[in-house]
Amino acid sequence: MKLQVLLLSIGFVLLNSCNGQEKKIKEQTGEQAPAEKQVINEGDALREFGLLKSADDSGYPFFTVEIEFPERKFSEVFTLNLEEITDVDPSILAGWVGQYVSFEYTSEVINALLDVRQNGKSLLGVKPSELPKGLQKISGTLSGATNVTAGDLPSLLRIHDPEDQSLEFEFFITPELVKAEGTLVVGFYDQRTENKIISMKSAKK
Repeated sequence: MKLQVLLLSIGFVLLNSCNGQEKKIKEQTGEQAPAEKQVINEGDALREFGLLKSADDSGYPFFTVEIEFPERKFSEVFTLNLEEITDVDPSILAGWVGQYVSFEYTSEVINALLDVRQNGKSLLGVKPSELPKGLQKISGTLSGATNVTAGDLPSLLRIHDPEDQSLEFEFFITPELVKAEGTLVVGFYDQRTENKIISMKSAKK
């Protein structure tokens, strides 16, 4: 019994010693996650600081902006909805191009719907040659397409396969999709990382 207690005590001391050495090494080397990995974090809002390279109108209120991080030698593309950031308008955003900005953003993986086909024919008028290679697809019943999308924000489209999976897509509903509501279709989609800015302001380096 005493031998078992002694062995457990020695093991505990060794474990703490190893953990202490590992912590000491990290503190000495300054080891931390690479900056690029911050862009792939999902869910929580992240804060960043960078040089606004461009701001392109993607159909109001959406803008696509490119922000460069010179010290880390890379740039990243973000989406921005001006209806969600009330203290920024197109003229203000244009004036910030070429300047440093501080901003908060979220990053998540989304399913980007690129084509919907029925009986082998695209309901969106997309040619097979226009689609990138390696797309994923889902076959099932189309729902959420009861009305043509009105306004600037996309509707929520769903393709449901009761024996496999059900996926939702943010998409602008067309008359062709409305006609296909409740019928079997094949959706072709790509998984992409969406970086969405939720606040932004001008900043000095």
